[in-house]
Amino acid sequence: MSDFDVFAKTLEFTTRNYYVDVEDKVPIFLCSIGAHIFNALNKCSRCDFDPDSPLVDEEEGDFVITHCPLRHNNPPFYTPMSQLPDTRIHLMLRGAKGSGKSILINMFLSEGTGLLHSMNQDLGEGMRTMLGPNSVTEAGMFGSVDEDGRILGRPLARELCGGILGFEEFSSMSDASKKEHSLDMKNQLLTSLDNGRVQKALRAGWVNYTTRYSIWAGTQPARFELESGLDRRFFIIDIEMTPEKELLYKQAQHKQSNVSVEERLELANLAISIKEWIRNRMNNAVANPPSGLLFADDVLEWIEHPSVRSFESDLFRRICIGYHMMKPEYRGGQPLVITLDPTLEAILNSSLKMRRTVMDADMELIRTTFWMKDLPKSEVVKEVSRMVTNGDYQSAKRWIIENLEPQDWYAEFEPETARRGRKGLLCRFGKNAKSDKI
Repeated sequence: MSDFDVFAKTLEFTTRNYYVDVEDKVPIFLCSIGAHIFNALNKCSRCDFDPDSPLVDEEEGDFVITHCPLRHNNPPFYTPMSQLPDTRIHLMLRGAKGSGKSILINMFLSEGTGLLHSMNQDLGEGMRTMLGPNSVTEAGMFGSVDEDGRILGRPLARELCGGILGFEEFSSMSDASKKEHSLDMKNQLLTSLDNGRVQKALRAGWVNYTTRYSIWAGTQPARFELESGLDRRFFIIDIEMTPEKELLYKQAQHKQSNVSVEERLELANLAISIKEWIRNRMNNAVANPPSGLLFADDVLEWIEHPSVRSFESDLFRRICIGYHMMKPEYRGGQPLVITLDPTLEAILNSSLKMRRTVMDADMELIRTTFWMKDLPKSEVVKEVSRMVTNGDYQSAKRWIIENLEPQDWYAEFEPETARRGRKGLLCRFGKNAKSDKI
């Protein structure tokens, strides 16, 4: 199936099923799958849940994943800065209620019909997937210990190692982090999404393991929180809802209901072929991984564009890796050469536009609120904390550094005053603030 274009076939599947406004979003899901596979190729030779590992004692009650198709014995091949980077692409779908966030997640992950779901995943056939619960505690997500120091139950981050975990509403996790029993949810989530490490020192013992799950989650605009580095971990898909789109949904539902039996059978066969292709690509890549990774200069040229923030560049590199892992032709045993073809460039441009729409909304709010004003730095931090980072003061400081300081309409300066003592900083908002004489 070397000529099977999974991007084209999956878009054909969505078109014939009358999905609405997914042409620029489905390719990002496929890139996330490819990046997930690549991450496993580079890092899964070291597994905390391998029953054959001398470090894991199943008889002592250590948690194991008996059958994992991503587990292998190949050494790492991608080690920039002599480190093992993480290439997973966690997706955050931002859209109003009824905009189709859950439809996309279910298209891949729903039990039985999902394009990634395998009925035999516990037997090592296909990738492990799960639609997460509507409510979850920090212990249920990452684990706790009993009086003997053993991890209780089957926490999701450990259960889904090597798999993809979907949440139709991410607020189930962000809300839990505000409750007394789950105050550590945010910190554990950030590190597990970043490098996979889960580590907690409890009175009765340690919760300590590495997980390699990817998260796909939906959220409503009013609940979208960027504090504490979540924006660095998630690739954002913006789903716009308009009256015209609502009409298209109604029309699509009518067409979906009237699909003929013959067409339904053809679509079922198409879904099966997509499932099989993804499973074969995963198995072939594990059996014959790349020997290295090379980025072409045209990729660097795209990433160097001013609209790509420095802390976002790695997210877009991961998209490039995932795209090439899912291209029709795959050759293992040699470096994976990442080039910028027209399809990849279109994916990058579209995803960058969606990210800017979401990420710059808060910056525009701050800009318009304080335009042509000079404010003490302490007051600006306080207002950013209130308006953007959900009360997190330290995250507000970081947000200002990453988002406001690069703008030519924002500047910080010491006021000219004859009084003694610490003068403090003033923040100026206005046209050409940096070039004004201050």
